[in-house]
Amino acid sequence: MAIDKGNCKPGTVSRDHAESGHVVQFYESDEFLANTVGDFLAEGIRGGEAAIAVATAPHREGIRERLRVAGLNVVAAEASGQYVAFDAAELLASFMDNGAPNPDRFAEIVGGLLARKTNQYRRVRVFGEMVALLAMEGNHSATIRLEQLWNELRSSHSFSLLCAYPMHRLGGQALAATFDQICAEHCAVVPAEDYTALTQPNERRSAVAALQQKARWLEVEIADRQKVEERLRSALEAEKLARRVAEDALRARDEFLAGAAHELKTPLTVLLAQAQLTVRRLSENGGGEPERITRSLREIARQGDTLAHRINQLLVASQLDDHNLVLEREPIDLVAMVKRLVSRPWVDLHPIYLTAPSSLLVVVDSHRFEQVVVNLLDNAIRYSPDGGPIEVQLTSLDGQAVELAVRDHGFGVPVDKRGHLFDLYSAAHGEEYRSGMGLGLAISRRIVELHGGELRAEFPLDGGSRFIVHLPMGSAVGDSTIN
Repeated sequence: MAIDKGNCKPGTVSRDHAESGHVVQFYESDEFLANTVGDFLAEGIRGGEAAIAVATAPHREGIRERLRVAGLNVVAAEASGQYVAFDAAELLASFMDNGAPNPDRFAEIVGGLLARKTNQYRRVRVFGEMVALLAMEGNHSATIRLEQLWNELRSSHSFSLLCAYPMHRLGGQALAATFDQICAEHCAVVPAEDYTALTQPNERRSAVAALQQKARWLEVEIADRQKVEERLRSALEAEKLARRVAEDALRARDEFLAGAAHELKTPLTVLLAQAQLTVRRLSENGGGEPERITRSLREIARQGDTLAHRINQLLVASQLDDHNLVLEREPIDLVAMVKRLVSRPWVDLHPIYLTAPSSLLVVVDSHRFEQVVVNLLDNAIRYSPDGGPIEVQLTSLDGQAVELAVRDHGFGVPVDKRGHLFDLYSAAHGEEYRSGMGLGLAISRRIVELHGGELRAEFPLDGGSRFIVHLPMGSAVGDSTIN
């Protein structure tokens, strides 16, 4: 559809269009362009105006042929200077500067040409294809700026300008970015030949309606495509995240398996060595020294206990993964349980100081809660220097809750590992020989939470770690504290 301003009319470039000053013609075929431009310039030459064609070589040839067919003596017009033609790319390059038209050089070169022609002829007609070259390169800002520079020249020079853009070369999206701006810089917009060939008003109205429908359909299609692209981007981001999670899980699994193998192999190696040594002593000495045999058997028991504890951790971890951990609650004396556990052989090298009431009755799964206490003691021993003290405290909080605290003065937990301290398979000292399988704290927290309680960690300023188990009133059945 033609976009007219003032007295401009739709269709091919008419006399009214030429007199309006600055017209843009869209076209589909080079033949149509050559005929349109040839007719535009021929009319001016017949009227005593100068004619200038700034075009590509094929278009210059087509325009020249159209002028000849129109009955003009092109050779004579060229000889007199009434008709001149320039290569669009060469003229464009003469005033371009870093991808943009230089206003001063444009005024000097193009303005100088127009000044010379207007001194000889009453008016000048110009066909300019330089803007189309910029548009086809995708240099939209330079395209609009050159159109503006042409308009600025009209304030000081008398000329009519016809610009042309090839619809088939630009494509919809390439032209859409600057279409409105291109039209705004012209006094008249002439549509391509598909529209101008329609002579009846009803035909043109039908064409406009069809174009409106296609434009609406295109808007919907673009919106749908944007939604699809957004979903695709979201899916790609989700896939990347899932891949990172999977890679992290595989890395954690590999680290866990390496740690688990070490954790199981160490006590088993010691256990087998002590058993072999004991057997040898018994066979060689007919019974051996009772004291040494006793120490060996005690070490076998300690390592066997450690091995059983590690294997039990693996079993509990698998139950946690499958959500199959079930509690069997019963009333127990928590103080008696903790006293028994702190006296086991595997704590011989660490002095443990227990502060507790004489008894404290709670309703818990005794087997599972014993695992919690063992895990916390094992963690404190593992990350304490040999012989370092461990402090265990049992407290009744006004009959509302029970609190168990285990404090060590060892290495503590690195700041960057504290956020994952209770994650399954996450070891606080992943690269160090003291690291375990990364199960104890995760298992303990889950068991405590199943009891309705909370397990948290504190990191005292003087070093070490303090783990606190808080059981709400629902897990306690009384307090027999004796002060």
